[in-house]
This record gives sequence, C-alpha cells and structure tokens, in this order.
Amino acid sequence: MSESTTSGLGQFVAGGRLALTFEDFEPIRAVYATELVRKSEVSELESYMADRVPYFYKSPREIADLFASGYFLSAIADALRKLPLAENFRESHFGEILAGLYGEEILDLRLLYSKLRLLTAENANANKMDLLFFRPGKNPAQFVFAEVKSSMKTTADGLPPGHDKSCFANLFASLNKYAERDLEFDLGLIRERMDDIEPADAAAIRTALLPHTARNIRYAAFCVIDSGTKDHDETGVLGRRESEKDFEVDVLCVADLPEVVQATFEKLDLAV
Repeated sequence: MSESTTSGLGQFVAGGRLALTFEDFEPIRAVYATELVRKSEVSELESYMADRVPYFYKSPREIADLFASGYFLSAIADALRKLPLAENFRESHFGEILAGLYGEEILDLRLLYSKLRLLTAENANANKMDLLFFRPGKNPAQFVFAEVKSSMKTTADGLPPGHDKSCFANLFASLNKYAERDLEFDLGLIRERMDDIEPADAAAIRTALLPHTARNIRYAAFCVIDSGTKDHDETGVLGRRESEKDFEVDVLCVADLPEVVQATFEKLDLAV
C-alpha cells in the first residue's frame, strides 16, 4: 500500500487504512476504514479533487488533444462538458472519483477506466461497474472491478446515520445484480481503452482478454461517507452480510463531505 504524506491523496489520509474488527462475530470479508481530512499542510482536499476530476470524464490523451487544438478556453469548456449540474449527481460522481483516486494512490491499482467516461451528457449516469482497475506488474493480468456507494448524511439532525439500511445495503444489491453479461460488456470496453496503458501491462491485459482464456477477476467495494457519521455498529453489516461476490470493503470517511463536494465543483464551475 502506498501512502505518501507529502503529495497526492495520501497527504489527506489520517492514520492509515485500518482493518476493522468486530467483537460479536467473525467477519466473512475484510472491512477497512480510512479517515480523510479536509486540509493538509500544503493543500485542501477540494482543490486536489478539482484538479483530478476532469480525468475521470476524459482520458489524459483526449484532454491533451483538446488543448493541442490551440484554443485554450474552448478546450477547458469541452473537457468539462460532462460535469453534472444536479446536486445528487455531483455527490455520486464525487464518491466514484474519490474511490478511483484511492484505488490508484493508496491501494497501488491502476485505473483502466471509470464508467463516468461512458456518459453522453451532464446529469447522466451509466449502469455497469463503477471502476475498472488492474494490478500492475501481474502476468497474467489481474483485474479489480469496483462498486462505489456514497452518502451525504451528516449528524446535524442528531439521528443515527442509518448507513446500514441505505448505502451499505445498496452496495450488496448492486454487486449481486452484476451478471455475467455485465462482466462481458465491461471487458469489451477495456479492449477499446488501451491507449493509456504502459506497454508491458498492455500486453498482459490483451492476452487476458483473448477468447477462451482464464481470467483473474477480483471485486472491490467502496463506501464514501462523512467522517462524523462513521458508526462501528453500522459497519458490521459490511463484514457479516453474505454476497454472491467475493470482495473487500473500504469505507472512506471524509471530513465535511457535503461541503468538500460542493467546493470541488464550484472550483470547476469557475473554470468553464
């Protein structure tokens, strides 16, 4: 696990990635919790996220091609054209993007693509797995398909957050609905999006995608919540509920989550 404390997402990680234990039962899967602070010594989480968000809608190559046209402001507007305007979409997109960055920068995975690149317009969402990663340096290639759920609940009303009945429960429903035809659809998309993969890894991935080839596919799950709503009893459902898929869960607990989401997209709004 990579956790730089001086740059990137790692500078906002407080205390590391902690494996949760439960006194009243033996978990059937690993559950981890990570606290993310809003401010580091050199930056703010919303500023870092605003810099990274556009790359989840367009690949670095696509963005570079836009700027190569020679029209700076038009290129920026085009790069940000898929950003959602509706608050609920901004919240869910933020959770998926944060999980994607966490997977790459903390778990040392590499992102093949985010489903956000499939969107045809703003305020839209795409069905299928949220994030498709691979683990670099593996031959045969190892794929990690990740589902993300987020909740903007806070403790302002003084009530229990109820994540175990909302976003935690929804996580299992989405993973259980992910069928073989969905898997084949996502694998097909990987074949179309190989341009940004390093040659050594690309060769292993192409081989793994050949017909009649055994595939090494793992699943992962991320829940993005406000740090003030973390409740150990509620996270228990993540460790004990049975599922058709074998996966680990990372609970990303973000300080001032609703405010960070709002500030992130406001910074991008100013750039358009």
